Amino acid sequence: MQNQLKIKVAGIHLAGPNSTKTTLVIMTGHLGEGNLKIAGIYDRMGTINKLFSDDRLYDVLRSEAPDRVMIDSPLTVPPCVACTRASCPGVNACDDIAVAYMQKLVETQSGKKKKKPMNPQTQRIWDVKEWYEWHPSLQEPTYSANKAPLVVRSITLQRRLRSLEEPIQLFETSIPHALSSFVEQLELPPELGYQYRAFGIGREQRQKLVRGLMKAGVVDGHMMGEVTASVETFSAFIAAIMAGLELKDKVSRPENAFFTDQGWVFLPELEGGSPPEQPVIN
Repeated sequence: MQNQLKIKVAGIHLAGPNSTKTTLVIMTGHLGEGNLKIAGIYDRMGTINKLFSDDRLYDVLRSEAPDRVMIDSPLTVPPCVACTRASCPGVNACDDIAVAYMQKLVETQSGKKKKKPMNPQTQRIWDVKEWYEWHPSLQEPTYSANKAPLVVRSITLQRRLRSLEEPIQLFETSIPHALSSFVEQLELPPELGYQYRAFGIGREQRQKLVRGLMKAGVVDGHMMGEVTASVETFSAFIAAIMAGLELKDKVSRPENAFFTDQGWVFLPELEGGSPPEQPVIN
């Protein structure tokens, strides 16, 4: 028997506040049927006159009222950034649970090849937990010089969305990590996981990724030309797919509420459990 619960999901590719590259993709479909299709693309969402980019995102999300929203930017900050202590005892003497847990994670991985020292000023628990699982190119810290402005922007947007009569919660993913997972799980050529941004061949590689998702029954391929036209639209498209997979319980999940509070990056698990009978939607 087919599941007739129709869902609406949104994916956000967040760019800098002064950039015009922020993009929002809306998708609709029936939960459990793998037929998510594009319902709307909002690209080049920069500031116009006195209307800030954040205002434009807020207005569209308020109007669309999606059941899930996935964003490709961190929604929490590292322990040292969140710290409100009047004085700092240093990392080794810190009594913060998150810092202690991060140190313990590093110690338990001592037998593996060491990469860089753990730094609670730039890394969250998820960063350290996944440290040894990914290629070095995917290990940019949460609060790096490139990402810190985006973190502030995404957290501010989340606060705005909480002011709605029916608040919208943002969920976090990482496009490079998600694509790496898709490539592995769908047994696609490994280079598709990073060449989607490549000059000259990027669009062709993005189209190959979409065809792989179509073959797996994740999406129906509607408007493939539009969603693969730019890296930004494609990134928002992948984020929207992740929102749909989260509703279907086809994503990696935190082990406990502590991990959730510290920040969790949802990634695809296409062979995961069955979707909940009554998924919680906005």
